Amino acid sequence: MSNLYIHPSHISNIMTFCAPHLKAEYLTECLLEVVNNRWKVDAIESGRRFYHKLTYKVGRKYIKVMDSNVYADEIQSNGVFMFVDKETGACYKPASWAAPAKGIRFYIESLADNPEIVDPYGSFLYIR
Repeated sequence: MSNLYIHPSHISNIMTFCAPHLKAEYLTECLLEVVNNRWKVDAIESGRRFYHKLTYKVGRKYIKVMDSNVYADEIQSNGVFMFVDKETGACYKPASWAAPAKGIRFYIESLADNPEIVDPYGSFLYIR
């Protein structure tokens, strides 16, 4: 598997080439690829039976990022990991399956620049 590297100039120039909601979707996809690869490698190296995997689904206003546990023979869904606003790139902690909690926790640009912030349990989304 190859690791995806996002060059800082690429992130700043992407607005020239596409609409703002596509920027959020692109950065979400990039972040998920890097994080999923890291979590899978960590699980294999530590000998765990499963690893966390994030997927996303684009809605009208938000990109819903969902978490799953991947075992050798099955995939078990855990629920919503976070919401990303398609227009602004703001990241929110989920309040329920369908709606985010109030208050911006991060922006997708900062998470794509620093994917090590993202942990499998979503603790980075809590207000400190």
